[in-house]
Amino acid sequence: MNDTPPPVGTDESPQETPAKKTTLDDAVGSYVAGLQRDFLGARESPARATLARLRQAVDEQPGADPEVWQIVLSVLPKQFIGFRDQPTKGEWAAHLALTLYGVHQQGNQSPMHVSGISFGTAMGKLMRERPSAKSRYDALLTASHFAGRRNYLRTLTGLLSTDGIPVDHGRLAVDLFRLQSAEHKDTVVRVWGRDFYRAFSRRSTDSTDKATD
Repeated sequence: MNDTPPPVGTDESPQETPAKKTTLDDAVGSYVAGLQRDFLGARESPARATLARLRQAVDEQPGADPEVWQIVLSVLPKQFIGFRDQPTKGEWAAHLALTLYGVHQQGNQSPMHVSGISFGTAMGKLMRERPSAKSRYDALLTASHFAGRRNYLRTLTGLLSTDGIPVDHGRLAVDLFRLQSAEHKDTVVRVWGRDFYRAFSRRSTDSTDKATD
C-alpha cells in the first residue's frame, strides 16, 4: 500500500479554473523563502518587523491580527480561501506554518526554512540531543484535537530554533492541512514517524561506522 499523501485539493471555496495550479506548499514555501532571504540579506529591517508580527500571532486564530491575516490571504491560493465565518483548513494551515516560521527564525542567522526537511526529520535530529523532549513530540502525535497540536508545535518549534535545526515550512503547511482531516491525519503521523526514525537512528549508524574505521 502506498502511503504517499494524495495531492492537496480545495478547501471550502469553489474549484478554480484548471489554469490555477499553485499548491499550498509552493505558496507558503515561496513566501517564507523570500522573507528569509530578505532577513538574512540586505533588507533585514523590514523582514525583521514582519517576522516579529508573525511570531506574535502564533497563538492567535487566523484573522485576529489584521496585518498577519493580510499576509495569509495574499500567500494562499484562492481555492483555500473560504467564505464562511470560521477559518478554513487551508487558512489555518498557512497561518500556523507562517507564524511558526516567525518563532523558528528568531535568534538565528542561518536559514530555518530549508526545502525537503520534514518536521519528522527535524524532530529526529532534535531528539538526538534532547531526548527529554520526546514526550512532547509523542503528545503532538497523539493529540485528539488540532488546538492541542498547535501548542505542542509551538513548543517544539522553539526548541528547533534554539538548536538551529531547519524545517521545510511549505511542506509543514501541507502536513498541517492534512492533520485537520480524519482521512489523512494518520498518513501524516506515519510519514513523520518514518522520517523521525531515519534521522534519529543516523547517529547510531555514524557512531558504528567511526568505531570500525
